[in-house]
Amino acid sequence: MHREAGHLRRPTGFTLVEMLVTIGVFALVIMVTSGILMTSRRIHSSTTHRADVQASSRQAMSLMTAEIRQAGADPSEPPAGITALVTADSATIHIRSDLNGDGAIQTTEPSEDVTYQYNAGTGTITRNPGSGAVIVLDHVTDMKLSYFDENGNPLTTLPLSASDAALVRSVGLTMTCAEGDAQPLTLTTRIGLRNLIQ
Repeated sequence: MHREAGHLRRPTGFTLVEMLVTIGVFALVIMVTSGILMTSRRIHSSTTHRADVQASSRQAMSLMTAEIRQAGADPSEPPAGITALVTADSATIHIRSDLNGDGAIQTTEPSEDVTYQYNAGTGTITRNPGSGAVIVLDHVTDMKLSYFDENGNPLTTLPLSASDAALVRSVGLTMTCAEGDAQPLTLTTRIGLRNLIQ
């Protein structure tokens, strides 16, 4: 078999240009894939943080609601004259209740003398059962307490005087929490003081 003149056999393999194009396409694919993975990781982290914030915020609100609702419990006969709200302002509430009906206020758990306080500087809500404050919620960006009489009218002069505190029949609680890059979560509730509702 004769080869025709002018027909050279092409060498096998890649040319430099083909290799550069291949590397460029491969680099582009890696960059796009990395971007997608990083975005996915950020979304997952944000979702996890938000779920954590929701769980801890709801747990803290549930605890506060249960204890504030009990304020003024005074089942002893004759009544011992328990003061439901000892201190009440927009960031602090100090409540008392005689849960066991013995006519005395105890500070061993379950405490009958509890203070909740929001500290804007540390971003925390603490619970003090009479034996020292303990953080019940952190990453709090805002908390507001408000107070209402039996007709639902707000009592706006804070801290409440003893006479205004005696008029309180419900407490409004709003808290806003945020952790990391999660969107802030705001929870709001109105707590009826069931031992004072006529």
